[in-house]
Amino acid sequence: MNDPPSRLAAFLAELRQRRVFRVAAVYAGMAFVLGEVANNFFPALNIPDWTISFVVVLLVIGFPIAVGMAWAFDLTAEGLVRAKVKREPTAVKAPHYPLVGNKTLAVIAAVAVAVAVWSYLSKGEGPGPITSIAVLPLDNLGGDPENIYFVEGMHEALISELSKIGAVTVISRRSTLQYKDSEKTMPTIASELGVDALVEGSALLLGERVRITTQLVDSQDRHLWSNTYERKLEDVFALYNDVTLAIAQEIQAKLTPEEETRLASAPQLNPEAYKLYLKGWHFRTLESAESIPKAVEYLEQAVALDSTFAQAWAALGHSYLLMDRVSLWKRDYAYNRMKQALDKALELDPNHAQAHACLGIYQWDYLNDLAAAEASYRRALELDPDNTYALYEYGLDLIWWGRPDEAMVRLRRGHELNPLSPQPLLGISWVYLFTRQYDKGLEYSQAVLELAPDNIFALGNIPWAKFAILMQQGRYAEAAAGAGKAGDLFRQLRAEWALGDKEKVYAVRDSLSTIGWEQKYPSGLARLYAIMGERDKALDLLEKAYEDTALRLARVYDPEFDFLRAEPRFQDLLQKMGLMEVFDQYGRRIR
Repeated sequence: MNDPPSRLAAFLAELRQRRVFRVAAVYAGMAFVLGEVANNFFPALNIPDWTISFVVVLLVIGFPIAVGMAWAFDLTAEGLVRAKVKREPTAVKAPHYPLVGNKTLAVIAAVAVAVAVWSYLSKGEGPGPITSIAVLPLDNLGGDPENIYFVEGMHEALISELSKIGAVTVISRRSTLQYKDSEKTMPTIASELGVDALVEGSALLLGERVRITTQLVDSQDRHLWSNTYERKLEDVFALYNDVTLAIAQEIQAKLTPEEETRLASAPQLNPEAYKLYLKGWHFRTLESAESIPKAVEYLEQAVALDSTFAQAWAALGHSYLLMDRVSLWKRDYAYNRMKQALDKALELDPNHAQAHACLGIYQWDYLNDLAAAEASYRRALELDPDNTYALYEYGLDLIWWGRPDEAMVRLRRGHELNPLSPQPLLGISWVYLFTRQYDKGLEYSQAVLELAPDNIFALGNIPWAKFAILMQQGRYAEAAAGAGKAGDLFRQLRAEWALGDKEKVYAVRDSLSTIGWEQKYPSGLARLYAIMGERDKALDLLEKAYEDTALRLARVYDPEFDFLRAEPRFQDLLQKMGLMEVFDQYGRRIR
């Protein structure tokens, strides 16, 4: 006589009898297929992330329901009937009609396996580490043209905040602007910018509230993260911190304690002052004689409304500088106003990177204080390693300071962060021209013109480089003609002196002395005396230029001054300026 089955064995037999295992397997296979479809296709169709979670939750909830239905009901010839609570082992089994036959079960299993293989292959090895990002221009969600300046400002602010995280490289705004409303694919844009991931999204200003929706997509067009943030306008800096922190966490960027502290707090601001600031910022970025006065007007209104707004003070200081550069204000007036605004910005926020970078310009361009300027540039880059403005200005000044190798490092880094901007390329061309590598200088100047056909500096570099090449080749007549056509008087005279037309050079020198060039442009006239080989007079004028702070210090490295380099007075002058010698008396590079 056989022993009766154990309770567990009987329960398992009952599960098999009622096809519970079969239903569970079919449900699991179908749930896996549906989950993979949702996970892979919903992002591509711009369906929000929460819908994927919703589908998963429904599938999880449905599993016990499906298993419970399989236990409670049988499919028989009479239809779906409630199953008996317990079957006797000796009872005659009623005909049972499974919901899913073996063939159908095999098909479902095959589909599930195929989907699993496809999902694995499509994902490859999964996304690699993300160390570089570009933030694409934000969409103006409300469509109100009056809010364009606001959306532009938010775009710049997100880039600025992300760039302060040292563990990630962030492409500058100038290089991302061309992708506004672009039909290019995400992988194409990522490849052109050389980044691992892209941030895209939209911004909306609703009265005194601001909302931003952003998503992170990797270079293979895989959706990694998305979210929507909304705050009062007075808390907009906290909103920027929220987005920055979320992206940093998503890409697993390691934050320093200082970065964590900064992202954990944000100042409140006056909403109206912030709107005025954004308008001022918009016009400042245009950098034209027409736009800069408007920038100054709006920014002055902003700080009048909120005198504690450090960012507005910093932007105002830079705008005052630009008033000098577009020749609207006298130099002393512009630089004094600039210094006052920057001092206020740094009093309010000692860690404002842009203010430190602008202060470096003031200290060098106006005070000729190399040590102070370099300290300010370095501080700016400590606070914001990806600050392209600081990299560019510091790189240019390093050229003039006789440190071309260091300049090249900063400018190439600027080019990595701003690959579609002509500015870093222009700086690189100057490094090559400065170090007498005229062929490469010409090459990079032409590359600048491909990006910006009207760039006046690159247009000026090309005749400069061609002149130097012709002089090296002894083609003095062509060099003189080219310099004359470009309006470069001193290089034209240098070539004509080499041709032997000395009477003309003497005549020009006498005419310039008569009209007061010795007082107005001592460094320029020093070049002419240097061309003529008059050492003492050239040195007198260089020393005068230095004492009057009118000397453009880059000029002491010009080839015209090569024959002075062995002179003790010339070496003393370099030492006073804090500069190092780069060339010998024959124009050969020594550093």
